[in-house]
Amino acid sequence: MIDLRQFQVLRAIAVNGSLAGAARQLHYGQPTISYHLSALEAHLGARLVERSPTGAVLTNIGALVLEHASVVLDRIEAVESDVEARRKHGVSTLRIGAFTTAASRLLPGALRRSTEGAGVRVELTEAEPLDLLTQVRARALHCALIYGIGDEKTQYGADLHVQTLFVDPYRLLLPTGHGQAGGTEPVDLALLAHEGWIISNGSYDPSDQTLFATCQSLGFRPRIVLRADNYSVIHGFVGAGGAVALVPELALEKGHGVVARPTVQDIGARRIQFVTLAGPRPPTVEHLYRELHRQYGGGVESQGIPGGADGCEDATASST
Repeated sequence: MIDLRQFQVLRAIAVNGSLAGAARQLHYGQPTISYHLSALEAHLGARLVERSPTGAVLTNIGALVLEHASVVLDRIEAVESDVEARRKHGVSTLRIGAFTTAASRLLPGALRRSTEGAGVRVELTEAEPLDLLTQVRARALHCALIYGIGDEKTQYGADLHVQTLFVDPYRLLLPTGHGQAGGTEPVDLALLAHEGWIISNGSYDPSDQTLFATCQSLGFRPRIVLRADNYSVIHGFVGAGGAVALVPELALEKGHGVVARPTVQDIGARRIQFVTLAGPRPPTVEHLYRELHRQYGGGVESQGIPGGADGCEDATASST
């Protein structure tokens, strides 16, 4: 019967080029190395290693055996690593979901710091909030970063634990050459009744909801000229002078020839929220939440998040 130690010995000989080197790597005596190699060769009925005064090399059959054995050894090491991670950190693979802006600007550093040295792998799913909530409820995700505009205690249901990290205010995005782009005073949206507007493709985006509600209160309906969900695309079209838009502070970008301005009207904000199932959370999930809260709990400007309010030309926006 094959012993896994025999495969370990064969791989150590291949790596070190000698039985003595294999013994040092595995912390065995050289007679033990010879014993396991002889037992494996006897079981397979073939010579696996050619020995010489200068060392040892695998035969063609030995290399074939090692190719198969390495798959087995790698799987065993993965099992050991996963069990250790699950025992210490509650999960071996952290499955997290996020909307695209959060995935690129909030998660990378926080994930690295909260999982560093833990042996925990990460699987990231990018999707919109409603889809992410469904996946959390189905236990396909351990946690998710979403955006919303309601009260977290009443909007989502008792089966979810929702915590607001920070409030992300909306800003009016104008081309730098626009008549309302200069100055320091907030812009009155009533002056933009004849402008073309960019909105999202879906029906959930909170910025669309606040835009239509505000414009209706001012007696006009915004004229839609483009639907897009990619904020770089939105910045590009606004910068080209083709439209205006409402954009959350977190999504503001440099280099597009645009200005982010506050408005006379209260256009509100969205909440950036951390979601898990209700009940106890694995330690790694808890560590991630604490790291996100520690770094971003003060909002976009307080952390100088790339692309935040200070990342837009001549931006006069500030967190609320």
